[in-house]
Amino acid sequence: MRVLKLLLVSCLVLGACGGDDDDDSESDAASLEDQEFVDETTSTAVTIDAIDNSFRAQYVEVAAGTTVTFENNGRNVHNVIPSEEGAFADVEAEDFEPEDTAEIVFDEPGDYAYYCSLHGTATAGMIGGIRVVE
Repeated sequence: MRVLKLLLVSCLVLGACGGDDDDDSESDAASLEDQEFVDETTSTAVTIDAIDNSFRAQYVEVAAGTTVTFENNGRNVHNVIPSEEGAFADVEAEDFEPEDTAEIVFDEPGDYAYYCSLHGTATAGMIGGIRVVE
């Protein structure tokens, strides 16, 4: 039993996920004002990759009506949860295993912060954001 507890604690410590050292994963995903966004406003469809412990591109600006496809290209199961409850439909883990995709159409202008609750929180770890403009 002691070995099982030690193994569980080790897995929790070693399995805690954060973003890559070269990204802004320690920033507050709900506060997107200071982030640099990739301009995809001329695209009608945009793909965001979930790759192990990060979203790529992490911050994307799109035009209203754009379809954003989240694609799991990593080795782990992920989910996509809006930082503000109800901002868009959750992408549940059972629907977002490796090689799965999920599409969300962003019709309303605004900032939409999101995260993977399996590999972070709304403010740290595997986070990202979508800015929707007119």
